[in-house]
Amino acid sequence: MRKETRRRLAEEYRRAALKMVETPQLDKKLFYFSVVFGEAQRMLNLEWDDNLALIHQLAQHAHIQITSMVQSGAHNLLPVDISDIIRALTHATSNLASYFENQSNINELYRVLKVIAKIGYACTGNGSYLYDKGAISFTSENDSEQ
Repeated sequence: MRKETRRRLAEEYRRAALKMVETPQLDKKLFYFSVVFGEAQRMLNLEWDDNLALIHQLAQHAHIQITSMVQSGAHNLLPVDISDIIRALTHATSNLASYFENQSNINELYRVLKVIAKIGYACTGNGSYLYDKGAISFTSENDSEQ
């Protein structure tokens, strides 16, 4: 991936994470998270990258799962706490920015993407059950900051 592409992704993801922290409204937090897949798609138009396509697909799917849970009102019924989801999502967005800023190895990217996948899955009925049971957490073995 070109240096300019990495720089732009880092800047956009960092800005999105900061805006997610600053805004108190849930819908705006989700709007700012949509930058993750939106910016990935814009960059794919300029330069194809398999990992960027993975970021796009996974982040978009997680966004759909979270938004569906919120719009249906299930976040008031399911055992998963929406504030935990947003906190983890913000942290993951910040970690994506760090990945592109530091040109980390691919394992760091996959670690962050696994967390995003867990966040999205926890917003489903079965995923929320597994979260409540303790089988899903929004951290990984190497993620002690969360």
